[in-house]
Amino acid sequence: MKTFTVTVDPALEQIMGRYFELVREDLATAGRAMAAGDAEGVRMVGHRLKGNGTSYGFPRLTELGAAMEQAALQGDLPGAAASADEVREFIDAVRVVYGKDNAG
Repeated sequence: MKTFTVTVDPALEQIMGRYFELVREDLATAGRAMAAGDAEGVRMVGHRLKGNGTSYGFPRLTELGAAMEQAALQGDLPGAAASADEVREFIDAVRVVYGKDNAG
């Protein structure tokens, strides 16, 4: 898998590991919601990602969360699942460095 680098605010270094754990937990929650046909549960996960991705230095997660949320609002669980897969691929491939320039 090809990795890429995102520069994140050094103030987030202490909590970045936990942030990624929470994103993975949210993806598991979304997966269970999708399996149950629970579009609202999927929407809530997408909404959280949309709301916090940029705050943690990852505007791409904000975009993917918004896409997941929108798909769930439209009842498009396969589309939401595709966005969730992209989130998983992103967090598996990203290499975080800490510095002043945020190229996220």
